[in-house]
Amino acid sequence: MNMKYALSCILLYFSLFSLPSCNDSETSSNAPGGEEIENTTKSYDWQLEGKWKYASGNDSDFSQTLIFEKNGKGSYDDGTLEWYCSNNQLYIDFDNGKSIKDCNYSFYGATLQLKNPQLSYILDCPVIGSWLATDAHNHFTGSTFYYTFAPDGGAECFTFNASGIWESQKYSWFRTQDGIQLLFNMTTKDLICQADAEKLTIQGDGEFNHTSPFYGKWKSVYSQDGIINEEDENFSTIELYQRTDDDYFVYYKKDNKYASFQGLMSILLPNRSLLIKPADGNDPLFLYFRFYYSKDSGKVYLELSKDNSFTEYTRYEFVTAL
Repeated sequence: MNMKYALSCILLYFSLFSLPSCNDSETSSNAPGGEEIENTTKSYDWQLEGKWKYASGNDSDFSQTLIFEKNGKGSYDDGTLEWYCSNNQLYIDFDNGKSIKDCNYSFYGATLQLKNPQLSYILDCPVIGSWLATDAHNHFTGSTFYYTFAPDGGAECFTFNASGIWESQKYSWFRTQDGIQLLFNMTTKDLICQADAEKLTIQGDGEFNHTSPFYGKWKSVYSQDGIINEEDENFSTIELYQRTDDDYFVYYKKDNKYASFQGLMSILLPNRSLLIKPADGNDPLFLYFRFYYSKDSGKVYLELSKDNSFTEYTRYEFVTAL
């Protein structure tokens, strides 16, 4: 063996054993923006999937709509995108050359908060809004009367106490793969549920309609002085209309075909009051509200008062939707 042949064998040996193994899990990939990331483990957070609409932020140049698909593909206002997650950070590569990388993100209800850049998006999520137990006014049989789910992660659950007066519990809410998780003082409650544009079904809690408990025609049946009959002088009816801008309130006295009082209405749920701006231009009127459940009739009534102590009030029975 001459020296040249021996040197060739040595070089071949080192070439073969310095090659990477076929089972080696270490890979490199290019992140959006073209920078190489060594040993990247890509994942696709299911919570990002769906259609997101721009809510707020400091940079109006970013897309108004983002759509993330399961396979890492997607689209935005004017084109397509590719996305993935790595080390709990989001990477997005837009086909116009822009990118988001090393972006921390978090969820609050149906809101996606991006940290860098500071942007907020709201998911096209059917659970957002108000949910009233099916046929609650006329035949309430469940434990929960009413739910509200805000896009920012605030939620409220309304039930009735032993006296029949409604009460509520506020929560933070988060999406889960089975439905919704409610959080209060580090205690969680899981709601296994399904929702579409019209109906929310919660396992063990019944069905809810995508509406508010306020709207409709109501007639007076009771006050602090006792029962109100339709032939009584203090009998009245009210109509609460839901409209695309301001809601509307109409009050009729006994036997009146024309409204005795009417005006634009705002439902101030946190304050438990109706703010009514009279059509005649008079000063705004506050009416405090609460709901009352009668086990005897199985119905839920709306009670209105000019003061929040309800020393004087009128109880209204639901007549029909408007």
